[in-house]
Amino acid sequence: MNIEWSKKILTDLSGLGVEEIVFCAGARNSPLVMALDRAKGIRAYSFFEERSASFFALGLARKSGRPVAVITTSGTAAAELLPATIEAFHTGVPLILVTADRPRRLRGTGAPQAIDQTGLYSKFIAAEFDLESGADFDLSQWQKRAPVHLNICFDEPLIDSQLEDYTLTPAESETFVGASSCAATASAEWASVRLARFMKAPGDLMVLVGTLESDRERASVATFLRELGAPTYLEATSGLREDPSLAMIALRSGDKILPKALKEFGIKRVLRLGGIPTARVWRDLEDPANDVETFSLAPLPFAGLSRGEFLCCELSSTLMTFMQNSQNFRVPGTSLSLLTQDRALTERLEQLLREEPKSEPALVHALTTLMAEGSLAYVGNSLPIREWDLAATYEKNHTVEANRGVNGIDGQLSTFLGLCREEGENWALMGDLTAMYDLAGPWALTQKNCGQIRLVILNNGGGKIFNRIFNNALFENRHDFDFAPWAKQWRWDYEKWTEVPHNWSGGAQVMIELVPDNEATSRFWNRYDELFKSL
Repeated sequence: MNIEWSKKILTDLSGLGVEEIVFCAGARNSPLVMALDRAKGIRAYSFFEERSASFFALGLARKSGRPVAVITTSGTAAAELLPATIEAFHTGVPLILVTADRPRRLRGTGAPQAIDQTGLYSKFIAAEFDLESGADFDLSQWQKRAPVHLNICFDEPLIDSQLEDYTLTPAESETFVGASSCAATASAEWASVRLARFMKAPGDLMVLVGTLESDRERASVATFLRELGAPTYLEATSGLREDPSLAMIALRSGDKILPKALKEFGIKRVLRLGGIPTARVWRDLEDPANDVETFSLAPLPFAGLSRGEFLCCELSSTLMTFMQNSQNFRVPGTSLSLLTQDRALTERLEQLLREEPKSEPALVHALTTLMAEGSLAYVGNSLPIREWDLAATYEKNHTVEANRGVNGIDGQLSTFLGLCREEGENWALMGDLTAMYDLAGPWALTQKNCGQIRLVILNNGGGKIFNRIFNNALFENRHDFDFAPWAKQWRWDYEKWTEVPHNWSGGAQVMIELVPDNEATSRFWNRYDELFKSL
């Protein structure tokens, strides 16, 4: 029964549109592994470590827009999927978690590798099925905008029959990218009415644009912003940061201008479009003493604040409906002083980058100019993404990706490798501790063909984002390690840079350890802070 049941499970997964499966083989999931080994027409990746495997599956699903299954054995192996499941839940990615289990009668007995795996992923899944004795599961109502869990209880003998080769034909699947995952989605008509009400309220307006998932979203948001004409902070994952048609309204001196806008430039309303912003000002708006009115439109059901109005909706349809029903909604020009001040600060920021070329932000800027036009650029949490938003060039049309669902440090490299394209340059910029969190990640490239891989590890000797927050070494996890042995282990080319070359061409898989001058970085941030104190 186990082998035939496993074949049926894989066939049903294929019927949901699954084209790729990541598995970590073990004894308890051996029926699934054996059935997968005989299956044709589906791409399978073998991993030895479940946490990296699940983040790799997350990246694959984001790249394809289709559900991806990840299969584990029982016990703590199943628990290793939780971090990627949480990230998938908060970014609307359809992971299918297939955990093998021992029979139900062994739960609570302390038998080896027998834990209660039901409820393991708690609030971070859309559905769970605890299956035994050949039982079926029904995911016909699954919206494919959150993970689901299949817990498969196998009794012994595990391998109870032989299986001939068979072919799986993945069903056509509507991709999840750009769709809404709200349980009760606000209609475009209703959301546009509420947006119109917000637009008519008094007070100057500023816009924050977070992650946008599709070309359709980016096109409609860009059209709306051009018509609106309000000062706008465009984060890198919006895909609009480098849009030349938005340059006249874009705030480019960094996110430190945003709290100044609220306190000193009279901005009384903030409109958020897309994902929860990285910019610190969004957290500051949580303060109940803040009199700024907020309004958010996003395709995922996460407001990011406990105050203000939030609508989960299909973003493109909402904005297009609003523009069709509204005339002359361009904001008054009273916030032009903010844009004028931002231009002056941006010039001084650019000068500062030239004067401190070995500081972290300057190295990030130089790195982004080195990347080929249109490269995939994956940016890690927490400091690299902020330095990218601040200092990346506006001259290259890079595709910027990041894990910003819960802003975690784990699984970054594996997610990047899942996202990597088959052709062209694939760059990842992440911190030293982030890289250490995912030392098993390069295993993915033993089975996946990609274009050129450039992993840039910003090695500043610890978690330097905490240096500016707490000024206490206990938070930094300081170290003096380098990454040459890691590169050698995985047979990657390795280079160590203290400055970014003007011209460079590397091999297929290159690990670059980028070492900033910490004193230059401190000078940069001190001088950057001084720019805003003078306002």
